[in-house]
Formats: sequence, C-alpha cells, structure tokens
Amino acid sequence: MTEWLKEGMSLQWFAQSEWKNYELKQLAAHDSAGEEGYAAELEEVQVHVQLRHVPERSSADRRVREAEVTVRPGRPGAALSGVRVLLPIDQALACTWKPHLSPEEDMAVGDKMFRSPAIVFENEERMTALVPDLVCIEQERFLPHIMDYTEEGHRLMYGLCSYEETGHVYHKLQPAAEEMTAPVTFRFYLVEWDKAKGQRDRDYRAVEQFLWEAFAKTRMPMEDETNVLQELEPYVDYAYGWALDRWKDVTWQQFTLENQEVGGVVFLVCSWQKPGHGREDEWREPKSLWNQAWFCGLRTAYGYALWGRQQGREDWVRKSELALNFALSAPQQDGLFPGYFQAGDDNRWESGRWHMSGPRRPAGHEAYVHLLDSSWTCYWLLKWHRDVEADMRILPYVRSYVDRLLRLQREDGSFPAWVDPAASGISPYLLESPETSMHIMLLLLLHELEPDSRYVAASERAAGMVMMQVVQAGRWEDFETYWSCSKSWEHKQYGVRDPRSGLYNQCNFGMYWTAEALKDLYKATGASHWLDAGEQVLAEASLYQQIWQPAFFPVPTLGGFGVMNSDDEWNDARQSLFALTYLEYYRLTGRESYRARALWAMRASFYMMYCPLNPSVSQIYESVHPQFNEQDYGFHMENFNHHDGTPVGGLGEFTIFDWGCGAASTSLMEFGRAVSLMTPSSQRERSL
Repeated sequence: MTEWLKEGMSLQWFAQSEWKNYELKQLAAHDSAGEEGYAAELEEVQVHVQLRHVPERSSADRRVREAEVTVRPGRPGAALSGVRVLLPIDQALACTWKPHLSPEEDMAVGDKMFRSPAIVFENEERMTALVPDLVCIEQERFLPHIMDYTEEGHRLMYGLCSYEETGHVYHKLQPAAEEMTAPVTFRFYLVEWDKAKGQRDRDYRAVEQFLWEAFAKTRMPMEDETNVLQELEPYVDYAYGWALDRWKDVTWQQFTLENQEVGGVVFLVCSWQKPGHGREDEWREPKSLWNQAWFCGLRTAYGYALWGRQQGREDWVRKSELALNFALSAPQQDGLFPGYFQAGDDNRWESGRWHMSGPRRPAGHEAYVHLLDSSWTCYWLLKWHRDVEADMRILPYVRSYVDRLLRLQREDGSFPAWVDPAASGISPYLLESPETSMHIMLLLLLHELEPDSRYVAASERAAGMVMMQVVQAGRWEDFETYWSCSKSWEHKQYGVRDPRSGLYNQCNFGMYWTAEALKDLYKATGASHWLDAGEQVLAEASLYQQIWQPAFFPVPTLGGFGVMNSDDEWNDARQSLFALTYLEYYRLTGRESYRARALWAMRASFYMMYCPLNPSVSQIYESVHPQFNEQDYGFHMENFNHHDGTPVGGLGEFTIFDWGCGAASTSLMEFGRAVSLMTPSSQRERSL
C-alpha cells in the first residue's frame, strides 16, 4: 500500500436506494513489479483494484502509483448505479486543496470540475495527491467520475456515479442504473513528493508540474506567438464591430456629465435587445456604466484606443477618449471616488447618478467605496497615461487617491475592502484579503512612473500580510466569493471553513492580483523571494486552468479558466488576464509551460464569441437565439455553463462587453505589445 494511505481500503456500491459497504480483500502482492491487488465479490459483479508503481511518471523526488478499478458483470443484465473506492489517509497529513466543495453528505466533486484535477494533502515532510486519469475519462466514461475528501473518517473517495448541479453550484449525487455489457474500468493516480527543507505549505508547483507533464503538455502544444496573434486578430474586428457599430444604438452610450461629454459601452445587454426588434430599452439589470474590478469600461477603452490607432479607426479612438472622460468625471472625496453610474428610473442618463460601488457588495454597504474597484480604475488610468496618452488630468487624480489609500493601510499591512468616504467607516468584511494585492499593483505601477520609496515600503508590508494570512491559509476570499451570483448560504459563510473538508471557500481572482503583485515587487526590488512566492501563487491558480477537452462540453475548453470552488462555469473571461500573467512569468523565468499556458489562455478568451470563426459555438447560439445572424457577430457570453437561471445549452441570454470580447481584445493588444517588446535576452531565456 502507498505509504500515505492507511490500511483498510474499502468499497461502496449503490444498490436498492442506498450505498452499501464491502471489504476489499488483498490478493497476493507482486513484489517484483510493485503491484498489489484487492478484490470484492458482490451480488452481481466482481470488483478488482490493482495498484502498480508507474516508473515512467516517477522521479527522484516523486513516487507515482496508478490505481485501476475494474467492475465485471457477474450475470447478464447486471447494472451499475454507483461505485466508490474509499481510501483512509494517514492522520499526519492534512487536506489543503480540492477543486470543489461538497458541504452536504450527498455531494461530491463531479468531473465537471476536473479542470486540472487533484486532491492534495501535506505535512512538513511530504505532499501527496490523488489525481484522476484524464485519459481514462476521455476514453471510458461509462458514468461520470466523482471524487472527494471528507474530514469525517479522514478518507479519500474516487468512483463513478451520476450527479446533478444544484444551488450555485454544487454536485449532488443522483445514482442512475446503467446496464453493463462489458467490464467497466476507471483509473486514478496516487502521487507522493518529499518536501524540501523549509518548503512552504500550499506550494503546489510539484502538483502543477505533474499535471502539465501527464496531461497538459500534449493537449496544449507550444505554438509561435506571431501565428496565434494573427489567428486571433479577426476576433477584434467582430468585437468592436458589434459593440461600436452594429449594436451601437443599444451598446454605445454617450451623454453630458458635469458639462463634459462622456461615453462608454453599457454594462450588460441581452439577446432580446437586438437592434430593430423593438425591445432595445428592456434592461435585465439597471442601465449603467461601470469601472469595477470585472466590468471596467476604462480597461476596454484602452483596448479600442490602441486598436483604433493601429487600424486607422479614428472613431474608435474618439470613443475611447469619451470613456476616459467618464472615468475622470467620478467626483473625488478626499481621494475616494465612485465607480458606478446608473441611469434614472426612466432609463435616461440625465436623471441618473453616481453610486459608490456596483451592486456586488454586502448588504448595507450602499454608501461604501470598494477600494478594489478604485485601485483597478487608477491602475488603468496609469496604463493609459503610459501607453495611450499622457493626459494631464490623470496623475493628479491618481495621486489624490493613492494618498488616501496609504492613510487607510492598516498596521498589519492590509487595506480594508469597503470604506465610507463621508464617515471614514471601514467595513468588517475582507479586512485581510487578497484584494490587498490589487493595491500593491497600483502602488508599484505609480512607482514605475514616479519613483517613491513609500510605495515600495507599503507594498512590501502588504505582501507580507497576503503571504501569511491568505496564501499560507488558502483563504482566497474576495467580493466575488460571497456577493456575486454564487452567494452565501447556510454552508457558505464569510470566514468560515467548509464543514466537510475544512477548507475555505475561495475564488481565483485574488490569485491573479497576488501573482501580479509579487511579480511586480520582484521587478521593483530585485528580491528573488518575491518571484518565488509569485510562482507558488501561480501554481495554485493553474489548478483552475482547463488542460483538456471534455466530451461532455460542446465548446472548446483548452486553456480557459474556471472561477471558484463553489461554482462550475468554464471559459470565464478572467482567462484574458491570466494570459498576460503567464506571459510575463515566462519572460522572467524562461519556463516554457508558462508560455504555452499564456498562449492557450489567450486563445480561450475568444472561445465564447458568436462569429463564423467559432462554428460549433455559433451553432449553439443560433439554437438558443434563433434571431441571431451576421448582425450579431461579436456577441460574447462571459463564460460557459453558468448557472444563473438563464442558460440554455450552456449559454446565457446576456453579454458584457467589459467582461467578454472587449476585455479579451484589450488583452490581445497587450499580449501583442509584450511579445514585440521581448528582448534578445528574453529569447535566450526561452531555451533555459
């Protein structure tokens, strides 16, 4: 038996409406091959479990065993509803990672959460993981695969059983009998690493590397960046053609605010608002313009400013300048400013007003500014100043905000999440959270433009807090974790660990901010420990990247990203941000897998666009929205399999330009600029 597993492996079989327990008896071991066999005889089937050493996947510091489970029908008409192998774990090992939470007894981690799947345990001396064999699922998915870990009994589970998505979103087991006409096999790996002396907990680089070597490397092959950029550039024309031309009477909003002409692409539009169909002014959510951590009109305007210059589209450039005006028109109050402008009840901008933050916040926080949104907006103001135009309004605006931000930094280095600008009240939520990393990004970009040791010192204090309170605790809680579509409920509460696994609810947006912040700290200080810490964070983020193409999804998935461990969408728009993070880490380290992950994340950023370049996706769009035609090319759902009550065939009814094709187009511009600026030394690093 593998060292980190305790004796007492057992089997559960679903029959007559319940799970029944069976002993797995050990057969004679084959020492020369390092194999062990176990078997159980049930009423109508025989189950055999074979454990074998896998030398081709093992190394000096990695031991890999494969578990192969075979279920053979004992009579004609034998059926399989559910089978689970239970593996007791050494009590000295603690579970530190699994891809999805299952807070109730009839839940599990279904294979629709197997993006880069693993369940990880560790102590001071070693790290271990159960890793599903994705090749087996690709070839032999007789029933959906499931896995889980629960603190009760301290044991792992892997098996086969149907399940349904429940809530937003968990996987509830729903055993359903399937007749067996031949033996059914499923496989998984049991992997063990020795930890280096002083190695931090929750450093998943070894797990990420195993997944890369075993599955991702062959499915996400390296490609030339120039070819990928040329392949993706036509999507930009569809994106801007949709938002700024064909649907502009709905999407493009332009009005006068404080005696200044402003503009932007409206927050969210639905399929039924297609121009010319009479429902243009029927809004799913309030008509509004946002500069928020997801929906940032300034970020997308940065994109169509630069693309407009490159393609000679002065109309795009002029529109981008109006979006800049809108961002700078947000009134400051001792540096703080709102990020959300909502039209009036009559849907007219003239009767609208500023709100301190968008409606993705705790109850009772209507008067609070979300500092994450403000720092993200200022970050893009600085990028605009550096890359688009050195507008004289930008630096004073950002300085005023940063001065207030520095006064808000707490003694432990953290920054509060929500602040009442009038009363200076601080919200009790997210006081020590990865949202602090966004402020590091802003401070260090301002330091790049206007060197100031205060910004670096504040950033190092903040990063120390994030490493201790977030990274090492696995506490990746941010606004999206609890105050978006996947909301709090009885078993999902801010700051409370999951009752069955002992893990926190987490969202990977904070991993993006933190990987970026630590990388920027390395560049600002030259201290290599910050880059090392950044690679640790990026490894955990990589466990959310999709490294295979499941047959149960009818859309491309390779390279895309999921979101959190209590939601199960794929191809989420954040992948266009991670693409740039991977590319920069590749430039700094020369690690080729980062380069491949960057290219595939960039490509995945356009998977969900309705256009001729995506024929399988477009076919689904036309089945869900039969009114769609070439006028609608560029419509882009933010992700796939989003359970917000509206999807049909995995697609939703709405699109958000600032968290979809507009955001992806901006990242593609940045991606191309980064590739073109790679120095000869960067090219040499590629061979390391």
